[in-house]
Amino acid sequence: MRFIYTKKAEDYIKKNNIEKIFIREDIERGMGCCDLGSINLKISQKVTKEDNLKKESSDLVTTYYDPKLESLLTNYPQVEISVFGIGNKKRFYTATEFSPLNS
Repeated sequence: MRFIYTKKAEDYIKKNNIEKIFIREDIERGMGCCDLGSINLKISQKVTKEDNLKKESSDLVTTYYDPKLESLLTNYPQVEISVFGIGNKKRFYTATEFSPLNS
């Protein structure tokens, strides 16, 4: 599994000196009625435990992710991460759309 960052995300990471990004399955959003079978990812800059997560390093940022994602996203060898929002209210999101039929 490989996480790639859009130009927008790269600029945001460099501008804010972000060194680590943590990606986990968003269990709360994945349980909704309309999201049945879909996969949602929660992307943040803070997490309490790094030891249970897999690590992917690059020149840009170190990405930590839940090892379960490898089995959930077997049909998605690359996951594109981008940023949306205005000013200091920007957030990371997955630009790759996950289809429940392909997972």
